[in-house]
Amino acid sequence: MPWTIAPITLDDADEVGRVHVEVWRQAYAGLMPADHLAGLDPAAFASHWRDRLLAPVPGVEHWLARDETGIVGIATSGPGRDEDRPTPLELYAINVLARGHGTGVSDALLARAVGDRAAYLWVLEGNDRALAFYRRHGFADEGGRKPEPDTGTLEIRMARSDRTP
Repeated sequence: MPWTIAPITLDDADEVGRVHVEVWRQAYAGLMPADHLAGLDPAAFASHWRDRLLAPVPGVEHWLARDETGIVGIATSGPGRDEDRPTPLELYAINVLARGHGTGVSDALLARAVGDRAAYLWVLEGNDRALAFYRRHGFADEGGRKPEPDTGTLEIRMARSDRTP
């Protein structure tokens, strides 16, 4: 395995902010407005990460994957945030740089963030790579739809039941 998984710490905030923006620009090109993606600020993202880490929410977990050149991906999960949540656990995000695609790092982040538990998530409509990944892990479109808050881009809710034997 060319990477390690660990909890995100305050010392990681600047790099996590930079990686978070870079992943969005890579993954959402053509799905979100180009001017929105170009205007994302790594320093602002880092500040948000510091805020999250300094004021942790019970049950919320933040993970990173680090390879030989730095952070390659991040994942966050916690209590479902939707009034009509289909399961108690929500996968808030998995964000992996293109250099990590096909390496298994996304699988490892998902395993750490939710394991085999029942969970749900939101994914941008048209993000075919992510949709295929989540389907491969037992998630299915359960009908929920909402606009992404900053751009209005449609998000699809996917869920799966408990997969523990």
